Amino acid sequence: MDESRVLCKMLYVLKKLSDDWLFSRLCHGDCADFNNSHLPLLFSIGDEGISNSKLAAKLNVSKQAASKVIKDLEEQKLVRTEKCASDARSSTIFLTDEGKQLRTHIKAQVMEMEGQYMKVLGIKNYNIAMDAMQKMIDFHEEQAKVKLN
Repeated sequence: MDESRVLCKMLYVLKKLSDDWLFSRLCHGDCADFNNSHLPLLFSIGDEGISNSKLAAKLNVSKQAASKVIKDLEEQKLVRTEKCASDARSSTIFLTDEGKQLRTHIKAQVMEMEGQYMKVLGIKNYNIAMDAMQKMIDFHEEQAKVKLN
């Protein structure tokens, strides 16, 4: 067995290197408390807002876990919540102007990295890799559903 191609090792190294890359790009100015775990929420909220329940379901996390990150992002003034007019128990989460600016900044950095990956892999292989990763994610999400039933 080729020790350099052990899946769990490769996933670990890729995650560590991509986290390091993201951290170095995101470590700037007013967002010093922003961390990589906030990224999925930042990109899942959208301009129209989203409820905590829908956000948690979209990210496959508990409502409590989503609420904790939302609280962190509120403290950083990147999101705001508004009570729902029709149901006072529910609220909608929106990006603030600062949150939208950060999302735009991050999106530009991610697009730059994707461009570099496409140069290294070629566009066809990049798309194959993305499709393969999505299939792996789908597999694990399906396995998680099976465990719950």
